[in-house]
Amino acid sequence: MALKGIQKATLLLTLLDSTTASELLKGQPQEVIQKIAVELSHQDAKGDTDPERAIQAGRQFYDELQRSQSGSMHVKSFVNALLQGSAGNREKAAEIQAKMKQAMMEKDPFLALSSAAPAHLAAALEDEPPQAIAVVLSSLPSKLTSEVLVRLDQDTCQQTLWRMTRPGDVTPRTMRRIGEVVCKRLMDMTSDQGAPVTDDTSYDSLRRVAIILSGLEKEKRDAMLSVIQQRDNETATRVRALMVTWDDIVKIEDKSLQQALRSVEPTVLAKALHNAESTVRDKVVSNISERMMDMIEEETTLMGEPRKKDVIAAREKVAQPLREANEAGELLFIEEDED
Repeated sequence: MALKGIQKATLLLTLLDSTTASELLKGQPQEVIQKIAVELSHQDAKGDTDPERAIQAGRQFYDELQRSQSGSMHVKSFVNALLQGSAGNREKAAEIQAKMKQAMMEKDPFLALSSAAPAHLAAALEDEPPQAIAVVLSSLPSKLTSEVLVRLDQDTCQQTLWRMTRPGDVTPRTMRRIGEVVCKRLMDMTSDQGAPVTDDTSYDSLRRVAIILSGLEKEKRDAMLSVIQQRDNETATRVRALMVTWDDIVKIEDKSLQQALRSVEPTVLAKALHNAESTVRDKVVSNISERMMDMIEEETTLMGEPRKKDVIAAREKVAQPLREANEAGELLFIEEDED
């Protein structure tokens, strides 16, 4: 397909540094600047940044531009510098950026959402029903989807994950309407008048998702983990690891714990038990043989004071067979009494 004039101009500008590009745009009508900024953002959101096309558009300048180009350019930074340099002041640049965001939303709300910060997007989605959240997240890049999921509350996260494993028929018109509503809320939140959003992508948020999944039947848990893994393998790995931790040992039934501890070396257990919480230590000691306890005590005498990182690594090794048993559906937890 032949490139339009605005597309050619945009591709050519991406070969230049922002200062040179701004010089070229000075004197141009604001409408032209806005169209170029929108096209840049649109190409970035679609991942349509093939350098070959840019080189093709500026073939006659290629040798000169290649010497001045400083490698891969961050498109958002380029747009901001371009707008400020061409518009003449920050206020005018902000006005053009606002129009640019509006134009992006009208063109495709999901492209606009795909460039949002995970914390902002999670906040914009928190009042939506799980069905609508699932529609939005299923249309976004995998990594962004995973980062948003871990920021949702437990119940919403669980229901959204389940909805994503059971996609229903949603018309393009309904999808667009949902996208526009969320996009509008996101724009309001990120404006100067919007309330600040507190980000939470800590250990606790991933642990929260892990606990939710741990309480499900194996079939449902595996299905939801598969959804996360397809979208972001790193996040899925972290969630799997957090489904059973060293501190969870006190919640595991004795028979299951005994089975798992049989595969752990005395040297590893000796380091893992160093300065352990008394409840965890007592639970482990009560589920190993006297012979194993004698070997642990001997190892403790010989090893001296272990480094903190070695203790943490040893506890991870103890938790590993527990995680494997849990994934196989063989790990049993002590049932808590319901009030």
